[in-house]
Amino acid sequence: MAASTIFTTALSVTLVLLFFNVPTCSADLIELDNSFPLIKPGHRKSVSEYDMDLLEFSMNLEYLQAEFFLWGSLGQGLDNVAPNLAMGGPAPVGARKANLDALTADIITQFGYQEVGHLRALKKHVEGFPRPLMDLSPSCFSNLMDKAFGHSLSPSFNPYANSVNFLLGSYLLPYVALTAYEGFNPHLHSPTSRRLCGGLLGVQSAQDAVIRALLYQHASTKVEPYGVTVAEFTSRISALRNELGGTGNKDEGLIAPSSASSVEGHHHLGNLLAENSNAICYQRAPREILRILYGKGTAGVGGGFFPNGANDDSFPFVQARHGMSEYDMDLLEFPLNLEFLQAEFFLWGSLGHGLDHVASNLTMGGPPPIGARKANLDAFTADIIMQFAHQGVGHIRALKNNVEGFPRPLMDLSPTCFSNMMDKAFGHSFSPSFNPYANSINFLLASYLLPYVALTGYESLNPHLQSPISRRLCAGLLGVQSAQDAVIRALLYQHASSKVEPYGVTVAEFTSQISQLRNELGGTGNKDEGLIAPSSASSAEGKHHHLGNLFAENSNAMCYQRAPKEILRIMYGKGTAGVPGGFFPNGANGRIAKSYLHNSDF
Repeated sequence: MAASTIFTTALSVTLVLLFFNVPTCSADLIELDNSFPLIKPGHRKSVSEYDMDLLEFSMNLEYLQAEFFLWGSLGQGLDNVAPNLAMGGPAPVGARKANLDALTADIITQFGYQEVGHLRALKKHVEGFPRPLMDLSPSCFSNLMDKAFGHSLSPSFNPYANSVNFLLGSYLLPYVALTAYEGFNPHLHSPTSRRLCGGLLGVQSAQDAVIRALLYQHASTKVEPYGVTVAEFTSRISALRNELGGTGNKDEGLIAPSSASSVEGHHHLGNLLAENSNAICYQRAPREILRILYGKGTAGVGGGFFPNGANDDSFPFVQARHGMSEYDMDLLEFPLNLEFLQAEFFLWGSLGHGLDHVASNLTMGGPPPIGARKANLDAFTADIIMQFAHQGVGHIRALKNNVEGFPRPLMDLSPTCFSNMMDKAFGHSFSPSFNPYANSINFLLASYLLPYVALTGYESLNPHLQSPISRRLCAGLLGVQSAQDAVIRALLYQHASSKVEPYGVTVAEFTSQISQLRNELGGTGNKDEGLIAPSSASSAEGKHHHLGNLFAENSNAMCYQRAPKEILRIMYGKGTAGVPGGFFPNGANGRIAKSYLHNSDF
């Protein structure tokens, strides 16, 4: 091996060790800040002008969503909730309060305040611009629906008429923002910019996933008076966005085409999330976004939601041609442990078999999990978990296409392992022992333990990856993990006040206790929240606005992040990354995970 290659590899290893606070020698430990806080207003030098231009563009999308969600749920917009953020820009045209059921109104209210947080976070980092003129009238949505179906619907589609219509109107928005952030992330220069983008991306993905999940529950229901199913509406909207975007298929409705298949073969017709064959989120450039939101297939002529055009100029991205560095490979290898864990749990729970049956080549000869089995799931939950399972397989495949990887680690997915975690969360032993495979609610509560941890892991990696290719991969994985976590939380949220039998404890209390345990084990403060927010929770506007807490997020509606040592402390169930246990009896695999072993300082 050439001396330069040896030096480069050694330097890469040393950088990763230092970044993740891994001991290079037992006598010299370097404590680094792994919280990666956003820079304070006025300290913008770490955000380049190029980054500011990219991030500023997304404010158009955040304004659009904030106004639609606030008006739809509360009957008022930014001028009432946070007038300073509008910067004197004109009020939206035609927005009004929607006729929503209580659950949908609750969720959309949370989305509205999340978008306010996003605007606030962006304006702390970029110069910003006044709110653009936006058309949120029924006729604007009706025109888009008519275009999607190729004829005029009669009566005209009205997004404010009822909950299903409003969700179909909402289906138009967060996914477009998600694909925009997916497009930005690989090209942002500074870690601060990528931290901001990743945090926004995670919540946009979660919003899109919840909207899709709520519609998926009614996929075969006909939207009256049109006699067209909810699923067909989503397929038409997605096809229109593909047509207007002008760069091929980057969008999918709730039912996959009959020809759809994974690398392992056709596995389902349900299509809860829009993703490529490796379960990676799609991405769009600004010009594609404008073609869609203007409703004309061109970014040069305003219209649609932005009658006078969006604020800030669009520009093409530079194509990423940089390879993946050794440093990036080391960082991206670590999450394989979490992807293995989720893939096996979801495959076994929904299908009764795991990777050895579905994609044995990905295991690289690693041992099968302990105690995994098929769960007693209702048809709807089984469908969703099966989709999550195949997404997990896609993630492992995508990672192994880019990093060397390692054999599947030994994992404990037995009822006893989950029962021990639940006992620890509540501070006493349940009787009978908690069994994740007993029914759908139990399985969802057990699932609540997993994707969120992976999401926070990807959030922590993203700012530190060096190459655009690495950042593209990380953001694509992050988006789907956030979506999975959001769907699990949304399904549990619908039963938040139901008691989990025979324990007499509500679903919401279970999530609060699990989240508190993860905070305790992680050892770095509160980065996790259950389904009900503390009574003291408030927005930056100084108003308590809801007790429901569909997503775990900070005060600016940004996703939290955890460094590898925090994740291992949680997954091992011991509050230390140095002693294996919990889901990984022999410890997680990979150089980063193994470097912590037998060191109680972590």
